[in-house]
Amino acid sequence: MTAIEQQLHGYRHGHELLSTSVRLPAHDQDLLDRLSDVAGPLGPGERFFPYLTCYPLPSGSHYVVARTWQDLNAPRAGCVRTRSLLIPMQDWMTLDEPAALAEAASAGGPGGATETISVLQPLVKRLSPVEGVGTELLEALFLEERMPVAVFGAEMPEIIALRLLTAIWPSYRRNFTLSTFCNSPRTIARKSFDLVFAPVEARSRFSGWNGRRIDGRRTSAARHRWSTPIVERVFRMQNPSLRGLDVLGEMAGDERGSEDALRVSLLWDELHTKVTAEPLAALGLLDIANTRAAKNAYLVSSLGPALSSAAATAVSTMLPRDAWGFLQTLAGKVGDSKLRLSVAKSIRSSAISLARRQPKDAISVVPTMLAKSGQELLVGALGDGLAGAETDDIVQMLAELEPTDLIRLMIASPPLAEEIFREGVGLDARIMAGLEEGGADIVASAQRRFLRHIISERHVSVFRILVSGMSEAELIAQVERLDDAIGLRSEGLNDVLVEEARRTDSVPFVRDYVASLKPSPASDAMLESLIEPTAEDVRWLVSQPVISNERRRWLLLKLIDNAPTHALIRLFSDSGLLSQARSAIGDIDDAAVGSLARIAENVPLVTEEGVTFLLQILPHLKRQLASEIAARSLYAFLDHGIGASREAAVRFFLDTAGNSLDGVRAIRTGLSSKVPPGIASRNLILFEGASPTARANFVKVPEAIAEGIIGRNVFDLTYEGASAAGRLLWDAGERNALGFAQTAATLLPFAMRERRQPASALIAVAFPVVYRGLQQEHIPDFLSLMFPFLDWDRCRIARRELASSFSSSEWLPTDIALAAARAGDATRILRVIARSPNGRSAIAAIESGIETIQRPWRQIVQAALADIRKGAGE
Repeated sequence: MTAIEQQLHGYRHGHELLSTSVRLPAHDQDLLDRLSDVAGPLGPGERFFPYLTCYPLPSGSHYVVARTWQDLNAPRAGCVRTRSLLIPMQDWMTLDEPAALAEAASAGGPGGATETISVLQPLVKRLSPVEGVGTELLEALFLEERMPVAVFGAEMPEIIALRLLTAIWPSYRRNFTLSTFCNSPRTIARKSFDLVFAPVEARSRFSGWNGRRIDGRRTSAARHRWSTPIVERVFRMQNPSLRGLDVLGEMAGDERGSEDALRVSLLWDELHTKVTAEPLAALGLLDIANTRAAKNAYLVSSLGPALSSAAATAVSTMLPRDAWGFLQTLAGKVGDSKLRLSVAKSIRSSAISLARRQPKDAISVVPTMLAKSGQELLVGALGDGLAGAETDDIVQMLAELEPTDLIRLMIASPPLAEEIFREGVGLDARIMAGLEEGGADIVASAQRRFLRHIISERHVSVFRILVSGMSEAELIAQVERLDDAIGLRSEGLNDVLVEEARRTDSVPFVRDYVASLKPSPASDAMLESLIEPTAEDVRWLVSQPVISNERRRWLLLKLIDNAPTHALIRLFSDSGLLSQARSAIGDIDDAAVGSLARIAENVPLVTEEGVTFLLQILPHLKRQLASEIAARSLYAFLDHGIGASREAAVRFFLDTAGNSLDGVRAIRTGLSSKVPPGIASRNLILFEGASPTARANFVKVPEAIAEGIIGRNVFDLTYEGASAAGRLLWDAGERNALGFAQTAATLLPFAMRERRQPASALIAVAFPVVYRGLQQEHIPDFLSLMFPFLDWDRCRIARRELASSFSSSEWLPTDIALAAARAGDATRILRVIARSPNGRSAIAAIESGIETIQRPWRQIVQAALADIRKGAGE
């Protein structure tokens, strides 16, 4: 303890400071000077016992305990002597025995020295108990509205005062003011003393005083439930102390010196004793704990068992709706305090039990819970209880909730969500509605809680909402989850993930992951849906190393089977992918032939790559289909070159087309004026050299051949091409003499105007037919239009025209000789040739090339040449 200072006041030239051990600030000293004087006026001859005055200095540095004696030796009546002990405030607040100060002041007496006291002597005698009185005083001080108290006629005012100063807690003691005697109200800074004792006769002097007046002689009954324990601790115990009531630590932490600290501690103790039988007491305890500025962490934590017991009691004794109300309030008051950790398990357990026993009542309070904040714990427990309820109509009960309330309940209770997704078929529509009506936060929470339970086809719509907006990594995580849970066997859920991957441009990433999964019908089907009939996807498929050849083949064939026609055309017309796909597919077996046939049927395969493909696939197709594709392909190839394999390809297509070949279309295409002369000539050669079945399609349409040649507008065929056309036309005459005659009549003028060598090959075919027609008595109309002359010997004119044209042309003499033989008038025709300019050389050429003329025409030409040599005339 630090030093205790002293001052002595008394009469000298009036009431003044007589001696002191300390110099004080003026405002502190002024107060000491005033309060050391007599407490109120004394009546004539009035005597009083020494009394105590206790108060803090205005500066707060010290607390004063003063003993005042009546000074009967003073020259004036009403004088006093006062010894004031000044104890540092911190020492005063923690002093165990304030009565020791009073004894020290008494020991100093009214006239002793004022020296600093270093050590207080212990009390010689303990404070005696106060019996019968004091109840009303303590109620006024601690349990009722705070106001100054005056006690009149008390028999032991100093004992009461010292017991009270000893019992009160430090902050309350710091500012407490009292006087054990006064004849009128006493004040500090215009504020009445907290407690004064006065004679009964002085009561009239307190008539205008604003405070509580108590008759100190009267024993009163307790008016408050806490009066008895306070009286017992202040006036009966050997060591007075109210701090034993401070189980909450409220008084120890009180800095204002308020009686509220005691009341709260008393209330806490009272509620704590009731909590096991009265659950509502637990709410009071929590109110106190949650409203304290400085909490006793240990004491608050110790509430856990009591609150747990209260929750269990409420559930077992209250009506369900009341019990839910209690649990809601309890959960709300627990809040986010440390206490929550210890009580949460009990609240959950109680709520689960209540919901399991009374599910209908539990569901009815869900909207109320959700409308309040801080009820997540309880809502989750309620849902967990419903999940374990042994009743068949839970789904019907839950269907009565608003969709968004149902969703929030499921989010709070994973077990309930799992059970609903597993068995709650009747709630699917409401779940959908709840997600659609809920905000982004609801959907985000649902994603975290619901997705793990979605494995059924019936949840496709819910799944679509929950995966919307997912990143590629999240989509892959869902694929992994479904693969682990059900082996990707839900086509609908797989489709949702594929759609979302397409929508977010995540297909490449998701596809790579699915490709890495163990092959199965389900994973293959999902992978198939992730591959579009695009060049990029097909390139990925044929080059992806993690895909086995067997799986790659299956996927390619499925893609070809399902792709729209326009997609197939875009893929395989001219992209270079056809050969890669063909290589990946491998053998053309029964599984592949139909798919490859679809390419052959629908894709214009006009590249060398396409030709190679057709050459591979057509032999495996049914005859009719192969012939139709071959014919269609032939038409596509005839008007342009396709590399070194063109000849073989066209020949193959001709032979394969068979009866499906449209000779007219092939001729028009192959001899179109847009077709280069070389290709057109080769086409004719190939037509003529085709298989009998295919060749017959050209032989029966000689007019188309003639139209094709004439339609080119110029005779630009090679000699070989013209010869091939001639052979086809000549064979046509055997089938259709009249049609062939008309064709020859059309073709001959065109050929005879052409002086180059190739024309002679056609003249060898056309001239004989026309010449024979001219020999008839009545020539056909189509010939009369061509030869409108009046001379009766029409054949002579024809011979002269032939000879004249030959003499100025490059025609092969052997072709002209063949024409003469076929015309049936070889001698006269060749004689005219012999007489024409360069005729002798022509005859010589015929003789030298006679072996090139086919039988039987060769013998006819030889006979005619022999006649000419003999000099036979016309």
